[in-house]
Amino acid sequence: MSHFSRVKTAFRDRSVLAHCLEEMGYQVEHGGTVRGYHGVQQVDLAVAGRDGYGVGFVRNADGCYDLLADSWGVKGEDKRVLARLRRDYPRRMVQEQARREGYTMVEEAMQEDGSIRIVVRRWA
Repeated sequence: MSHFSRVKTAFRDRSVLAHCLEEMGYQVEHGGTVRGYHGVQQVDLAVAGRDGYGVGFVRNADGCYDLLADSWGVKGEDKRVLARLRRDYPRRMVQEQARREGYTMVEEAMQEDGSIRIVVRRWA
């Protein structure tokens, strides 16, 4: 019996998702498998968990990458991956889009309410 859980996300950009995971200290494997309590699952992006059980991301029909993990095996910091990604992924997407449009980062600051303030600039 498997304990794998699949959590829908709004993460669409594979390279930004992988970069966020790497910034969090994970080694990202493109393709591969994640191990659970009773088996393994194929995923599009795999990260080895610190406790031996991995966390993976699988692209669904609408183009988003769902999180796939063994809810019984993933512990500690690895359980907070999704919460951190929900904060870091949009920040990284804004940075990437600004860079593509010729802007440079001027300032980035965490606000008291948990939001992130980003200031960019482009010389015309």
